[in-house]
Amino acid sequence: AGTFYAHDLAVELAHRYGQLRVLRAGSRAPLPAAYVKVYARQHGGAVAFYKDGYTDLRGRFDYATLSTDDLDRTERFALLVVAEGAGATVLEAEPPAR
Repeated sequence: AGTFYAHDLAVELAHRYGQLRVLRAGSRAPLPAAYVKVYARQHGGAVAFYKDGYTDLRGRFDYATLSTDDLDRTERFALLVVAEGAGATVLEAEPPAR
C-alpha cells in the first residue's frame, strides 16, 4: 500500500529535463523555497546523497544537473520535498535520458 504523508503538495515531475515543480495542491499556487533533497541509486545498487536545494520563485527545482558525471551512473532518484506549512512527500523519478 505504501506510506501516506498528510500534505497539501502537488509535485509535477518533468522526467525528460530532470526538473520538478512544487505547487500547493489546494490552490495550485507555486511554492517557492520548498526544500528538496535528492538521493541517487546507482547502477549496482549503491544509494548516495546526490544534491539538495530550494525551489525558485516559480516553485521549480532541477534535481538532475550537477557539474560532475554522477548522472551517468544513476539508475533512479528518490526525492524528498518539504514545504513549510504544506507538509512533505517522497517521490521516485527516472533520470533524464542522456
